[in-house]
Amino acid sequence: MRTPFRSPLGPTKASAAIEKYVPVGSVVSTYGFYSGEVELYLSNRSRFILSHTTKEAVFDIWQTLFDDPISVSEIASRILPFKGDKDFEILQEQWYKYRNAPARAALFFILNNCSDRAYISKGKLDLSNYNPVSLSRLKKFVKPENFHLQLIESVKKSITEDNRSDVLFFHTERYQKDFLSEGFNRGVEEESMGLREILTLIENRKYVILTTPSPFLSELDIQNMTFIDEYGREATEANAKEVILHNV
Repeated sequence: MRTPFRSPLGPTKASAAIEKYVPVGSVVSTYGFYSGEVELYLSNRSRFILSHTTKEAVFDIWQTLFDDPISVSEIASRILPFKGDKDFEILQEQWYKYRNAPARAALFFILNNCSDRAYISKGKLDLSNYNPVSLSRLKKFVKPENFHLQLIESVKKSITEDNRSDVLFFHTERYQKDFLSEGFNRGVEEESMGLREILTLIENRKYVILTTPSPFLSELDIQNMTFIDEYGREATEANAKEVILHNV
């Protein structure tokens, strides 16, 4: 079952490569859950996925989708077209205030697919990103039996107390030596975890981290890097679009 949502980090072709580092039957804890592309892929291939988010908005949307995807898809199908950019911006500001849960989830879906950045609370209107196939995927979505999502207060606390997982998985933004804030408030759906912070938290744990190549990665204490090209094949660093950091 594929996700109906787009990731702000961009689509990945690395799922099959990641699968090689996660044995069948493994319990995998993932953090910063959003679109679920890799997590759902693994859960459909006999891995037990325990995903976590600190964002109530993300948890709420996915729980609604698990419970009633048909209602969500029916509402989503009636939202377009927008009258203009202003309508889009108003919904970006107000979407989570809707009391009806399927309506909130439908707005999440539409804003996610019509934002040039795949975020819900920010990004410019870009209808070229909307794919009607995703609407069908939304309607037919069924939660995999091996997948579970939890709302947590703290990533650090959850990782520290986790004694069930064989492997930890993260999908992170491109690593920068000096992290610079965008200067904007984050939306209610946005969760940010820096790579250096993650590596500190998971010291002595088995991990797989998906990110994009950066000249600064060599400065970090990382055991193995597998570079992935635009087709999902292992590649040289010069031809890589994604990189898997792992110690398994």
